[in-house]
Amino acid sequence: MMKPILTSLLFLFSLKAIAQDSTFTKPEIKQNSIYAELLGNGGIYSINYDRIFQLSNQVKIVPRIGFSTLNDVLIFPLEANLLLSRSRLSKNFFETGIGLTILKPLSGFSGQLLTINGYDYHFDNRAVNTPLMIRAGFRHQKPTGGLMYRTGVLLITGDETLLTIGIGLGYTF
Repeated sequence: MMKPILTSLLFLFSLKAIAQDSTFTKPEIKQNSIYAELLGNGGIYSINYDRIFQLSNQVKIVPRIGFSTLNDVLIFPLEANLLLSRSRLSKNFFETGIGLTILKPLSGFSGQLLTINGYDYHFDNRAVNTPLMIRAGFRHQKPTGGLMYRTGVLLITGDETLLTIGIGLGYTF
């Protein structure tokens, strides 16, 4: 009676050992990126962090938060982007998303208007200005990490509408 049980247990443990063999596991995909973006929805520049969440082999969702400051105004670009690719291990993506940019004047800000990249942000006694942004572009990010870059066209809407570009360069880990 003990011999069939022991044989069965040894068989099950050997299957578990095979399943843990690195040749059978999926490679780890680096999910975090830190990058600087020029001319994007963060104004002249922004420092950003985003994280990839895999929805399927071809679709990833990427929330982003950034920070910038200009003329005593704090700027926080927020986005939710989709990365579309051919496979799970692709390094090139079509990137599209939607977001908003939160602008908060500090006590030293004396104006009612701030112009960034040709877009006029009107504060008019409001504590915060939040224009909506839509992005479409290209992103290069290796699944194993390292250098990443992105570029895109952005449509910023709010008190007025502006078409601009964003160029980002950073590191994935």
